[in-house]
Amino acid sequence: FSTVLSQEIRRALRSLGRVNESWVQAVHARSEHDLRVGAAFTRFQTLRLQKKFDGFETGQVVSYGPCQFPTLGFVVERWARIETFIPEDFWFLEMTIRL
Repeated sequence: FSTVLSQEIRRALRSLGRVNESWVQAVHARSEHDLRVGAAFTRFQTLRLQKKFDGFETGQVVSYGPCQFPTLGFVVERWARIETFIPEDFWFLEMTIRL
């Protein structure tokens, strides 16, 4: 499982079973792949863009990673919601009931 929700973690702990070694290896392979692809494309794109554009400082890199695109999407989506936010009136109801 891959979650941080306490409810899901508790459910997983209540239903422990045998570790599926194939799944473990798949997770390690995916992690290794993401790391290698990210390192290779970071180097490629940094060197390529340094040649194409002036203003790159020594040691500056243009990072790439498969996980960065969805994360960037979350950030941009949240920024857009904040930028287009329109305040609305809201009300609180408070009542006392005597029985």
